[in-house]
Amino acid sequence: MLSISKLLKKTGHQIFMNMLTVMWVSGGWSLFIVPVVFLLPLPWAIVFIALTFVPATVAVYAVMNHVLQRNKAKLILFPRYFFYYFKRSCLMGIIYCVAVLIPISEWWYYATINNSYLVFVFAIFQTYLCLTFLATQVYAIPFLVQEDLSVFKAMNQSIKHFMKHTWYTIGLFIQILSVTALLSITVIGFFLLYIGMMAVFVLNATTNLHLEKKKDSVFEGKEQPTTT
Repeated sequence: MLSISKLLKKTGHQIFMNMLTVMWVSGGWSLFIVPVVFLLPLPWAIVFIALTFVPATVAVYAVMNHVLQRNKAKLILFPRYFFYYFKRSCLMGIIYCVAVLIPISEWWYYATINNSYLVFVFAIFQTYLCLTFLATQVYAIPFLVQEDLSVFKAMNQSIKHFMKHTWYTIGLFIQILSVTALLSITVIGFFLLYIGMMAVFVLNATTNLHLEKKKDSVFEGKEQPTTT
């Protein structure tokens, strides 16, 4: 299995070779983010992002997975994948949105209504649970795209891989948070590069685990005694 450093090197090469595709899928994804950030009031923004953010993200992953398989990129792929995965990814988006809103609401309650020590500790605990849950879901979208699974099967497979490769996944999750924080500083870089780069990185990381699983299966097969 490739280390995180080798994975980053491989991802950087693939991003460079497919830079135009990374830029246009990231731009298409950004069209769903702009209304949330700049146009819609907060209640409508929450509803809009819950219904469209993950479907748009899944569409980007699907396009980049298509390209990484050495297929030709086409503009029609983004809307095609968006609607193909919409029902499943919309349900996934609602689950993720609820998970994120729980600690946010708790911090809002602490900052505006009750700033007691007990509420502060509870807010930290909820934030920890939310981050842990999101870390277990690193591979959910890749499984949804690469294996065309149902929502709960993809989420369950992601949790299993997290449990089996805990430190690898935590390192991957930290890299995701770091790149997100870095690119969010530059508006153009975030809207034109972020999600495309992230899709290539996480897809490679998931494929890396698939290769490791295949190696283990081959090794176990060789270890089995033959019967006469």
